Amino acid sequence: MSHRFPIFWLTGNSGAGKTTLAEDLERHFNVEMDTRSPAARRVIVLDGNAMRETISTDASFTPEDRRNHNLRVARLAAHLQSRGFLVIVSVIAPFTSVRCEIDELCSPMWIYVKRSGLETRGKPYEEPVSPNLTIDHNELNPEEALTLLQAFVLGRITPIKSGRPDRKSRVEDPLFA
Repeated sequence: MSHRFPIFWLTGNSGAGKTTLAEDLERHFNVEMDTRSPAARRVIVLDGNAMRETISTDASFTPEDRRNHNLRVARLAAHLQSRGFLVIVSVIAPFTSVRCEIDELCSPMWIYVKRSGLETRGKPYEEPVSPNLTIDHNELNPEEALTLLQAFVLGRITPIKSGRPDRKSRVEDPLFA
């Protein structure tokens, strides 16, 4: 059966753990998962640092360059999704206005990776108002955070026949409430 996977965008301040979670999730799907699963071997991670080294080599950290970089990544994510990949983006996307533009381009499921003490004057970050999932590294150890993310992603992989996945649903697990 053909599948259309949602795009999962991990947002959060630099150092919050986005890349680590994304890479661990990629390893789970591409190495550890049973190959009979429709998502096995279909995950691609678009990491902010790697994207700056490849598709945004000309970008600085001005608000406008950050916006352009985020929109380039969003367009690439949408393209890869249309080719049948499950795309995990680990890019800060620091501004609410840019996240709204990203929504228009690729409708990702927003996962806010939160960790306190990372705020800096030179790199502002606006917390998302209503992400699809929040992973709070102040409350969860790395294994719990990965387990929560895996459950969230696995719960949203749906066949095309019903259209796009439900973007508003959330993981309701009393362990992580």
